[in-house]
Amino acid sequence: MSRFVPLPASLVGRISLWALLLFAASILLFWAMFGVAAREVSREVVDTRLIQFADQLRGYWASREAGGGRASADGVPTPNPVLGSPDVGWIWQISEGKEIIDRSALLRLTGTTLKSRVTKPGVKFTISDVASSLGAMRIAERIVDEVPPFSAENGEPEKIRVHYLVGVSAEQYADYVAQHTARLRDLFVLALIPVSVAILGMLTIIVLALRRDLGRVASSMDHYEDGAAETIEGAHPRELQRLVDRMNGLLQQNTMLIDRTRKYVSKIAHDINHPLAIMKNGLNGAVDTALLGRQVDRMAGLVDRYSSLARAIGPEGQVQRQTEIAATLEDIAEGFSILYRRTPLDISCVCDSDLTFFVARHDLEAMVSNLVSNAHKFADEKVILGAELRDGNLVVRVEDDGPGITVEQREAALHWGGRLDEAPPGTGFGLSIVRDIVALYDGDMRLGEAGAGGLSVEIELPGKRR
Repeated sequence: MSRFVPLPASLVGRISLWALLLFAASILLFWAMFGVAAREVSREVVDTRLIQFADQLRGYWASREAGGGRASADGVPTPNPVLGSPDVGWIWQISEGKEIIDRSALLRLTGTTLKSRVTKPGVKFTISDVASSLGAMRIAERIVDEVPPFSAENGEPEKIRVHYLVGVSAEQYADYVAQHTARLRDLFVLALIPVSVAILGMLTIIVLALRRDLGRVASSMDHYEDGAAETIEGAHPRELQRLVDRMNGLLQQNTMLIDRTRKYVSKIAHDINHPLAIMKNGLNGAVDTALLGRQVDRMAGLVDRYSSLARAIGPEGQVQRQTEIAATLEDIAEGFSILYRRTPLDISCVCDSDLTFFVARHDLEAMVSNLVSNAHKFADEKVILGAELRDGNLVVRVEDDGPGITVEQREAALHWGGRLDEAPPGTGFGLSIVRDIVALYDGDMRLGEAGAGGLSVEIELPGKRR
């Protein structure tokens, strides 16, 4: 069974390893791509050499015509003492119409005639691979309507259709291509050394820069852990800055939760100590069971209240899912309608059915339930729940048609345990609990006058930040 080599534990080490692997893969890929390109370039070079030789053949024809000698006395084509070829393996042939007027020594000695594959005049030589009696060959050929060097001065000069053909054996052609390819590969190897060193240098600089940026984040975290800073400070690259900002958000969230929990615990201890002291003093004298019973009920109510508060302490971390707002508000409205069915109170909901938002459902239920519970105590006939999106933020409203409260009383209503009316039962924590949950979402809570004349409580939660 094969075993994989474990990756380095360090992020910098992993990036360095991946950089080396990618570098090695890129060198192999470049080498393969260069091999293909080098062969194509070498073929172009040899083909160009073949065409240059074919162009020389046109010059030879013009010289031959100017000399007036088209054949020897015995009808055998005149040997070419001028036209040379790069190698004995290179052959050539000149035809006028269907008549071959001259050809290379190899063709004459072997009595070979190469068949033309071009039938019409062209502006350039055509190159192709053919099979002949001499074997496989690489051929360049062209038909040209040539004007003789000494044509008639008067009238239209008579043109001669000449077919030029040059070629080289396939084996020799492949050998030329291989030679040129080998030269190009040698040049590539020489150029690859400094390029590889430069690429490795750049990769090293990138890894060192990344290590430096990560080191700065680690140093900022050390300062925070040592108590030298209240947050993870410093200016970092955008990707790392997003991580740092989220970490600072989590730290701030944690600090808020701890502070609020301490406040809750302190309040619990204070509220429970009072009935406990009454019960303790009552037990030292004549026992008033009715008094003790009321204190026990009060303590039980406090436990229930703080249990509910603990469940609605705020968002479960920083990751929320989209909640169907309309369905949640309707559930709350129906639940309170059943709870207060003996009270002639209309609890309605106004919200788009497809409205969703990034907020924990139990947090939304805790906030709206507290607001509806407060509104029910003071409403005359109706309580209205509403929600909408405003500039990307969720705005939830709870309104009633009760007497409302003055501007001066609104701030006091948000204080812990603050009660403006001692007649209705309760602890006075409803609005303050809502405000605390809203604060955990970096939201806002506003008290105002409802359209029906009662109190309007509006909470606004910001949209999900990226």
